Formats: sequence, structure tokens, C-alpha cells
Amino acid sequence: MCKINPKSKPINVEELADLMQEVFAQGGMFRFLPTGNSMQPMLYEQRDVVLLCSPQKRPPKKYDVVLYRRDNGQYVLHRIVGGNRKGYLLCGDHQYCLEKNIREDQMIGVLDRFVRNGKQISIDSLPYRWYAILWTSLRPVRRIASLVFHKLRRFFRYKRLS
Repeated sequence: MCKINPKSKPINVEELADLMQEVFAQGGMFRFLPTGNSMQPMLYEQRDVVLLCSPQKRPPKKYDVVLYRRDNGQYVLHRIVGGNRKGYLLCGDHQYCLEKNIREDQMIGVLDRFVRNGKQISIDSLPYRWYAILWTSLRPVRRIASLVFHKLRRFFRYKRLS
């Protein structure tokens, strides 16, 4: 079980990538607290712990969550939603726009499990696989749902102020 050290401190992402490669070279898994909200509702910033393994140990496939490095140097944790000859199609669970043509050589780690409230959730578990398939298939309607939700929220907020 993963325990979060309250004395731990953030480190530079470049240092993190180098350290991650060392851990993978020894056959280990790398764990960290993700930042950002692009993977909500599955992962929440500074709450859930992710455990990544090497792409060589667990080759990435559709529905997997991968840590990759964009050509501009930015590190991102997103889900594979498809692919073609040019590369993979990725998208955050909290997003609806696709990031196209992500190459395997850009992928640094593949999610093996994550920890929420002290409980480890494997990506091989049936509930997780159902979530990944359902959430990925809902991607085309997430934009519409998001717009409706924000319009309703604004409407009810306006009504309350009146």
C-alpha cells in the first residue's frame, strides 16, 4: 500500500523523468501525485497517487493512461482513445479534444494502478475497465454535456441573485 509522505516536496519534471527512467531500468514502478485536472473524474490533483510502469513492461493500448512528453517538452498524463498509422490519439478524461499522432517514443510510463483513500485500484479490475470504456465512448458528448451543465449552473446562480 502506498503512503504519502507529508514531508515530500515537489521536484522538477525533468528530474522526475530521469528518476522514473532509473526506476524502470531496475524493473520497478514509479509513483507520484499528479497535478492538473485533465484526468478528472478518475484522478484528482494532489489526492490520488498513480503508479506507472515502463511501456516495455506493459505496452500501451487503447483505454490505457500514459505519461508522455509532448514535442514542446510538456509532460502530460492522458488516456489512449484510439490510434492510426501516424500514432496514438489521446485525451484527458476531463477533456473532449483529441491530441493526435502521439508516438510510442514519446511515452514514458503506463498507468498500472492508482491509489485513492488508501485503496489500490488496478487497471485490470473489471470496474476500472468498464469506466475506461464507458468514459471513452462518451467523449463525443462530453462537450455538449459540459455546455449544458455550465448554462444550467449560470441560470440557477442568476436566479438565486435575483
